[in-house]
Amino acid sequence: MNEWRMDDSQVESDNDSMVPSSLEGTGEAAFVHHMGRRRFFKLSTLGMLGVSGGGAYYYYSALQVPPLYFDGKYAHATNRHPEEIQRVVMAGNELVDKPYEMGGGHMELFDNGFDCSGSVSHVLFRAGLLNRPLTSAEFGSYGVPGPGNYITVYAKPGHHVFMAVCGLRFDTSGGARGEGPRWRANSRSYEGFMLRHPQGW
Repeated sequence: MNEWRMDDSQVESDNDSMVPSSLEGTGEAAFVHHMGRRRFFKLSTLGMLGVSGGGAYYYYSALQVPPLYFDGKYAHATNRHPEEIQRVVMAGNELVDKPYEMGGGHMELFDNGFDCSGSVSHVLFRAGLLNRPLTSAEFGSYGVPGPGNYITVYAKPGHHVFMAVCGLRFDTSGGARGEGPRWRANSRSYEGFMLRHPQGW
């Protein structure tokens, strides 16, 4: 059995986002509007996002944060990303195609399926940003309040939790019924969610 290993401790505006009009109403724009003091670089400065007719996307979040590349299924970090973010992306990719399973990821680190909090816990643990699995309620007090530069955890205690990494959402909801954790480009509602992030990230 691959059990969790942990110790006793837990990891502890000016809202002038620049979102191109062509991206208003998308999931990326919704995330940027929730970023608070972070800014979204103009695409003319940084390049393309969501090229029409293609399946590849670049995702941007805070100032000076390099983008993730999303090929429609997997996210890709580069050597410009800190090691912890590379580990987050690698761990998230390894959960793609896993089914949704209530309680999955809480008793075993490498489980057959994952629920929302189990999948977020798994990814953060693998990156060294968490040392035990948390429930969605516990994620309401995870880390520090507000959006992060690289990672933002969205928690609705007792209901749901998901995360965004460099602006790209990692979530168990938004797909087919029974579908587990995936990187998702489609929009979703952020109403009622608390924004948290691992300190320093």
